[in-house]
This record gives sequence, C-alpha cells and structure tokens, in this order.
Amino acid sequence: MRRVPSLLFLQKFTVEEQAEFNVKYAEAKAETEAKYADTINEETRRFEIVIEAAKKARDIRQQKEQQRELTNFQRHMSDLVANETQSILKERFSYPIFLYDAEKVGITATGDSDQNELVPNNNQPPGITRTSLELYQEFRRDPKPFFIVETGK
Repeated sequence: MRRVPSLLFLQKFTVEEQAEFNVKYAEAKAETEAKYADTINEETRRFEIVIEAAKKARDIRQQKEQQRELTNFQRHMSDLVANETQSILKERFSYPIFLYDAEKVGITATGDSDQNELVPNNNQPPGITRTSLELYQEFRRDPKPFFIVETGK
C-alpha cells in the first residue's frame, strides 16, 4: 500500500514574501505573454479576416465554425501562457514547505488512543526523538537543513 505524506502545517506568505511573489508572477506572466504575442495577434487577425469574409458571403455555418475555432485557439493560448507562467514562477520563486509523513497521530482508525508523534507527550513511538511540532519549529527558524538535495540530473 502506497502512503501519501501528510501535510500538517501550512503557513501564509509574509508581507515580504507576498510582495516578492507578486513581482515575480507579474514578470513571468509579462515574459510569457510577450513570447506568444505575435503568434496570438497573427492567428487572431487571420481568424477575424475569415470570419468577416464569411459574414459578407452570408455563410453562417462557416462564420460560426471559424468563431468556434478562434475561441478554441484563444483558450488554448491562454492555458499555454498560464502553464508556462507557472513553470517560470516555480523556478524563480523558492518557497519552502514543511511536509511530515506521520504514521502515529494519537488515534487509531477505530477511535482508540494510540502513540502520537505530532506533539510532545508521554506516548511517543519508539525511535522518535523529536515530534513533528518540534521539527516544524526548527524548520521555521531555519529551513535550509531540511532541504532535499536532488542528485542524478
């Protein structure tokens, strides 16, 4: 059975982190929009010309089909810009998140009391030297020792 980590602690951005995020998001979005601006403008103009020609020819079917294609293109490009913006933002905005995989949380599936590794107490599992709360407090003081180093890339 595959275990999924338990996210136990969430924290809001500080005012400074939020400001940094906003700036980096705006930069990433502007960069991505600029990257695709010519393509979007050219394709939009092409669709508009075809739609206008269909209007003049009173070809309602062609007009609706091209309008639908234009809408699909715009939606696709909007999604592409959003996804690329998110990817750039992930690279440029480093924000540490504390994750803890808890096995013993003080209660069993049937509701009975159990060992607890979440907070300091007298019923901790063997081998637990620091609870998740204590680790989180250390993480808040200095997250660097908790970073996972990726190798093999």
